[in-house]
Amino acid sequence: MKKGHGWLIHVSDFVEEENGQLIVRNEEGVMVKDACHIIYPGMGSDPWWDHKQHLVQVDKAIEIFKEAHPNCIALFVFNQSSAHTSLRDDALHAFDMNQSNGGTQRKQRDTVIPINNPYPKFCSKAQKMTTEAGAAKGLQQMLEERSFDVQGMHAKCNPICPLENTGCCMGQLLSKQDDFQLQQSLLEQKIKGRGHICVFLPKFHCKLNPIEMVFYLFIVLIIST
Repeated sequence: MKKGHGWLIHVSDFVEEENGQLIVRNEEGVMVKDACHIIYPGMGSDPWWDHKQHLVQVDKAIEIFKEAHPNCIALFVFNQSSAHTSLRDDALHAFDMNQSNGGTQRKQRDTVIPINNPYPKFCSKAQKMTTEAGAAKGLQQMLEERSFDVQGMHAKCNPICPLENTGCCMGQLLSKQDDFQLQQSLLEQKIKGRGHICVFLPKFHCKLNPIEMVFYLFIVLIIST
């Protein structure tokens, strides 16, 4: 059935090993709190599930975990969805950049040249993502500031970069630098900032994902401190 026809229900919840569901019970054993969130997305109804709603739910889940399992650390395990891996608005993304400076490309956050840069004298140096005039830097200047020779290299492959290729274009070359490749998602930043652990499953087919087998998107395991 096409989206927009019928009535859709989206259920997002957390599974944990002790109770099956992340909940808080009272002294009588009755559930009094849970982290479950239900929406009815579609035309004229709730907005589709996104990372902003998910981050709010994670805050609630952490508070419930703290109450249900005091003095413990949670290991949050997530699958590879866009809501889980979303980055901040000014995140580094090489393929969002033009070849030259300025234009309509978005401004990205300043960075530090990583230690995997092949030219050691530039490693650990701060690098601004905008020019002195305030324009967003393009791929060519960013790479030249890291001492790459990109003369004659095209900005991006069309339609996509070849497999097993790390130097086919400027976008690919910059995207393989650690400051671009190893950015933490908003979800990971939130969980680690609250003192817990966050990991992501490899990109499996959904039928090989243990989370999908119980029709949930998240697992919480308990680690005693």
